[in-house]
Amino acid sequence: MNNAFRERLLDIIANKRYDECRPLLIEELERGTPRDELYQELLDLMLFLRAEGREDDEDEVADVAELMTNWARPEYRV
Repeated sequence: MNNAFRERLLDIIANKRYDECRPLLIEELERGTPRDELYQELLDLMLFLRAEGREDDEDEVADVAELMTNWARPEYRV
């Protein structure tokens, strides 16, 4: 996964443009990023943010990761 994805996601979160999270995930999948790899990138980013002491951002990324799980409502799942 490239750093551009992380930067875009963190920018979306920092600026509270949450409606852009789902399209960003879809865009990455359409680029050919395997689903498991994309989900793992989100988990890795959460761990990175936790190590940096950025728990609020970590929580936001966790919410984005949920869009790729059965925890999200079907109409929001990626």
